[in-house]
Amino acid sequence: MEKPQGYDEAQAFGEFGTLPAGGHKCIIKQIKCEKTSQGKKYLKIAFDIAEGEYKDFYQRKFDNDTRSIEERKWSGTWTVFIEGYNPGTTNPRFKGLITSVEASNENFKFDFDEQKLVGKKVGIVFREEEFEGQDGQVHTSIKPYFAVSYDKAKEAKVPNPKKLQQTEQANNEFDLSEANDNDDLPF
Repeated sequence: MEKPQGYDEAQAFGEFGTLPAGGHKCIIKQIKCEKTSQGKKYLKIAFDIAEGEYKDFYQRKFDNDTRSIEERKWSGTWTVFIEGYNPGTTNPRFKGLITSVEASNENFKFDFDEQKLVGKKVGIVFREEEFEGQDGQVHTSIKPYFAVSYDKAKEAKVPNPKKLQQTEQANNEFDLSEANDNDDLPF
């Protein structure tokens, strides 16, 4: 067998580790205000972990990506819609983000210029979410869930995981169509 090209530079699977669910002290690295095709505005936030054991988690992950620079993607992102479900209302997650940034940065008052959020501290609480992989198996990832003040990030309660919806067949513990007159019913 020949040594594969890029073997020495490749990171071993599982070596990098994952960010645990819960609160983390973060810093906003970049932000964009964008619109969906239906005209709904949202903030696309790039962030990183600012301190502690996981400091610079997403920067290290980006730096260790062996793909070409054009193919790399920053994985520390969070999309927060500005408008609520009902027209003319504000999304509570957006309001929570802004009030958390204001509480986390002395003398900062948001004036609706999203670029002024860059470089600001904020606590972000992450939760575990299930997804179906390309292999058809259920996997989990850690995703931003809501914002808190920077100083309260470590004491934030870990949210319950977001589970995939089970199929109707998987939700049935038994199938009554298979029961016959001689079977004892389970209730």
